[in-house]
Amino acid sequence: MRRSLCVAVQAAVLICGAGVAAGDCGFDEISVVTSPGFTITVDSEYKVLEDQTAGIKYGLYCDRQPTGVDGVDRWFKVPVSSAGIRVPVASGFLEALGRRDAIVAAEAPANLTNACLDTSKIRALGSDAEQTGVDVVFSSDAGSDGDRSVRLPADDTLAPLQLAEWIKLVAAFFNDEKRAAALFGGIADAYKCHRGNLQHVAARPHAYWVEYAGGDKASYSVVGSAYQKELLAAAGTTNATAAALNTTDVAAFQSAVSDAAVVFDQSQLTEHGQRATEWYRKFGYTDPQNSGSSFLRTRSIWRTDKYTSASGVSNFAEFAYVRPDLVLQDVVGVVQPTYDANYTRRWLLWLGGTNEDTVVVGADNYDCARPWLQQVAACTAREDFVGPADDSDSSSDDGSDDAGGSSGRAGRIAGGVVGAAAAVALGVVGLHYYNRHRRNARMQALRQTEFGGAEIGLARRTGSGFS
Repeated sequence: MRRSLCVAVQAAVLICGAGVAAGDCGFDEISVVTSPGFTITVDSEYKVLEDQTAGIKYGLYCDRQPTGVDGVDRWFKVPVSSAGIRVPVASGFLEALGRRDAIVAAEAPANLTNACLDTSKIRALGSDAEQTGVDVVFSSDAGSDGDRSVRLPADDTLAPLQLAEWIKLVAAFFNDEKRAAALFGGIADAYKCHRGNLQHVAARPHAYWVEYAGGDKASYSVVGSAYQKELLAAAGTTNATAAALNTTDVAAFQSAVSDAAVVFDQSQLTEHGQRATEWYRKFGYTDPQNSGSSFLRTRSIWRTDKYTSASGVSNFAEFAYVRPDLVLQDVVGVVQPTYDANYTRRWLLWLGGTNEDTVVVGADNYDCARPWLQQVAACTAREDFVGPADDSDSSSDDGSDDAGGSSGRAGRIAGGVVGAAAAVALGVVGLHYYNRHRRNARMQALRQTEFGGAEIGLARRTGSGFS
C-alpha cells in the first residue's frame, strides 16, 4: 500500500505526497499559500490540482491515466506541449515560465501584446470542436472548452500576490512547478519588502481607484476590490474616507474623493488624445482647477495603459498581473516619488499630462532573450523612509489645502511627478526599460483596450477578458 505524506503549509493548505520520492514522473512537491485558491496533491503516479473556488479537480499524469482515483473531473497527460488562451494573464504566466512557444491558439491573437510572440502563427481559438491539437485551454471559467478547460482567475477579487501565485497551477501542466515556485518566491519577497518599507510613512496621502460607467444612468465608483485595495495600502496610502462607493449621485462621488492626492482611473475612455478632458466631463468637473481638490489642481490622474502593443492594446492584463512587485513599485513611484528616484514606471500613464505618451512593447524595452518578466530585482528592507521631509502641512490629509498644487503633501507628490515628466520631455532618455519613441495617442492608440476588451482598467475585466 502506498504511504501518503501530508504537510500543512502556513495553516492554510495541505500539500500531499507519496512517502517515497515525488514519483515515477518526477513530480515536484511545492507549497501553495493562497487560500481559498488551489491545492496541489502529489502521488507517485499522478498529481491532482483542486480549484477550490470553482470546485473542480484536474488530474495530471505522465504515462497511463490512473484508474480508481475518486473525485477527478478531467485528466491531462503532462507535460502538455500546446496551449490555448482565453485570458491575458495566461500569456504572461507562460512567458514568465519560458513557455511562450507553447501558445498555439488564442481567442484574439492580434491583441496579444508580447512582442516576442509570432502572432501570425497563433490561430484564433474558436469553439471546442475547433481545438484539435490543443492540449489545454486556460480560460476564465472551468467549462467553456470542455475537457480541455482550466480556469484562471479573471477578476480583481484576489489580492496581487494571490493572483500571481496561480503561475504555479499553470506550471504544473508543464511539470515546471519548481521554476514557478522559485519565481513566485522572489516576487513575493520583493513585494513584501517594498510593502514593509512603505509602512513607516508618517502622513499617508489619500488615494483612490475610481471608475465611471455609462448607460441609462451613469454611475461613479470608488473601487474597493481586493486587488486595488491592497495595492494602495501596500504603497503607503490611505482611502479610509471612501473605501468603497458606487453611486449615481455625481456630487456624492466628488465629495467622497475630494481629499485625494492621487486618483487612479479605470473607466472606459475613448477620446484618445483628449481623454483628460473626457474624464473631467464624465465625472462632472466643470472647473477642475478651482474645485478645491488637490488631485485636480495637480492633475494627478493616472491609468494603467501606458505600456501597449503597436496597435494600442494595453499590456497590463498580460504582464502586470504576473509581477505584483513591479505594479506596486509603479504605484509607489506616483504616490511616494522620493522612495526610489531611479525607478521607471512601466504601466502607469499620467492622464493629467499634456500628451498621452504611451510606450510600445518592443526590443528596446523588452529583451526576448533575457525578459525582465522572469527577473526579480532584490529589495533592501529599510525603516527610514517616512515620506517627504516636510510633513508639517496637514492640509493634504483633510482635503482643505487650497493654496495651490505646490504646497502640502499633494503638491510635493505632484511636484515629483511633474518634475520627472519634465525631465523626460527634456530628453533624459537613458532610462532602463522603456521605448522613448513618443507618439500621439490620438493617432496611434487605435485600440486602448485591455486585451481586446472595451475596458482599460482593472476591475472591469468581465468574461474572458478578450471580448
